[in-house]
Amino acid sequence: MMDPTPLYHRIYLVLREQILDRKFDPDKPMPSEIELARAYSVSRVTLRKTMERLEREGLILRQRGRGTFAVPPSSQTPVQADVSGLVENLLAMGLSTQVKVLEFEYTQTPPDAASDMGVAPGTIAQRAVRLRSLKDRPFSYAETWVREDIGRTYSAEDMATTPLLRLFEMAGVKIAGAHQKVMARSADYVVADLLGVEVGSALLCIKRVVRDENGAAVERIRALYRPDVYEFELNLTLGQGPDGTLWQPSQCMP
Repeated sequence: MMDPTPLYHRIYLVLREQILDRKFDPDKPMPSEIELARAYSVSRVTLRKTMERLEREGLILRQRGRGTFAVPPSSQTPVQADVSGLVENLLAMGLSTQVKVLEFEYTQTPPDAASDMGVAPGTIAQRAVRLRSLKDRPFSYAETWVREDIGRTYSAEDMATTPLLRLFEMAGVKIAGAHQKVMARSADYVVADLLGVEVGSALLCIKRVVRDENGAAVERIRALYRPDVYEFELNLTLGQGPDGTLWQPSQCMP
């Protein structure tokens, strides 16, 4: 089956990633359009559309007589999350970023969220949609479903200024742990507009269910992240399994 994504856009994604990863020395010219067109086996017209897109986004600088230079974003440390110490890291992220609450309501839980939380579909819960930014740059779109009795203890204004885990603590909820899945998802037109990416762009998707000390679900969140602004870390140590030595998650950061 042929990839429906325009060829120039596929090349744009590759070059954009290389620029963000600083594969090109910003002090030296990038390969010329002719060289890049030859390398990707495309016409110069196709390659030119790619370069124009990169230029509009400020990722390259064309200088007459000198060539084209990569312009990686200013040295900005991406938001990082570590699998070990999950709850602590989530709280730290909440304190170091800015949040805008886009939606806040009490409504019926849809089947997928209800299944994750172990409640009947249609159960009333507190639903919120938040846009999280780092230095005024949006990087996360998150939809949360929180048990109604807990959700009634805070407001939309509280969510915009206080990490959700801290709000749970203030409500007397004792968080015991969380289970999460990490996957890739494509940006739809709503998320693409809010995060400043193209429709169909690959995003990091994290679905997490937070539970209290009794094992009851407190929150279910589905968050979409820009992979160029958010990094997910996992520290590993060598361990023994039934088939011999293998990698396994470490219990704490070194």
